[in-house]
Amino acid sequence: MRNYLRYPLLLLLVSTLFICCKNAGNGAAPSYVCPANRFITEQFTYVTSTVLYGQAIDYTGKTQSLQMDLNQPAADTLAHRPLIIYCHGGGFTTGTRNGAFANKFCQAFAKRGYVTASIDYRLGIGNNGDNDVISAQIRAVQDAKAAVRFFKQTAIEQGNPYRIDTAQIYIAGESSGAIVALQMGYLNTTAEFAETADALILSNLNGIEGTTTLPYSSKIAGVISLSGAMLDVNWLNNGSMPVIMVHSTNDAVMPYKSAIAGPYTETRVYGSFSIDSAAAGTKVASALHTFYNAGNAPYLNSSKYADTTIKYVAQQLFGLIDCQRLGHR
Repeated sequence: MRNYLRYPLLLLLVSTLFICCKNAGNGAAPSYVCPANRFITEQFTYVTSTVLYGQAIDYTGKTQSLQMDLNQPAADTLAHRPLIIYCHGGGFTTGTRNGAFANKFCQAFAKRGYVTASIDYRLGIGNNGDNDVISAQIRAVQDAKAAVRFFKQTAIEQGNPYRIDTAQIYIAGESSGAIVALQMGYLNTTAEFAETADALILSNLNGIEGTTTLPYSSKIAGVISLSGAMLDVNWLNNGSMPVIMVHSTNDAVMPYKSAIAGPYTETRVYGSFSIDSAAAGTKVASALHTFYNAGNAPYLNSSKYADTTIKYVAQQLFGLIDCQRLGHR
């Protein structure tokens, strides 16, 4: 892995060149290149389709269909493409998969040569305080994991119709969706919520994986957290996948450092600065872009912040892409 996460200036220099590698084997080995004009800048138009990826029981006991808006680069001949699955924000009560920034982010990366999927996940919180907040988070994580497994299932059982490199699936999200992404990356079991939620409630949720599209793996390659936070930075010790983060210093909803996540909970969370600091003592490679005094999720309402966010994530993610696996020659 080309670790540019802590060296963005080096990445900008390297991205003007070809990143080449050789495939070991008998005789002359083909050259695989990751050209700078793919994954960094917009090179394609895109096509969008709506896909049903599962069903699950919501917090009221009703069955909910789960859909995604799938964006693919048009006229793309690459055999396999990296995938970004996107989780919208909204405090686990509101928001949609086709919100303005979700669309902008996913379309921008489809134009750069990724396949992107902005997903539904179950919304709604009951009246049992932090227990129900945690339950909502777990349901959302289960749905995101189901989306990952959907792509792995279709790759194996249906001939990979979306041409995904299933070893290069990234999970992204903004605000509460970033909480989902971070828990996807570093939470192993519901038992790790034990200090903040009732064990009986957790036991009724079918674990962190849920029950949709099993037994396929929900393993991902990395996390993209926009204005996100974790309940416990010790979860970083569970894995080694990289994390790319964007956050504002004075975010009053999802704290940049460690604080009570406001305004509707009494739970302390650890924002991007705390995550980045804690990652330094683990195997997790982290990258953090800080907006100063820009408020909560400024990219949602400002094209300037949105463009900066997308460009930063694209630059950092480029350093993680393995073009040899993709068959780029």
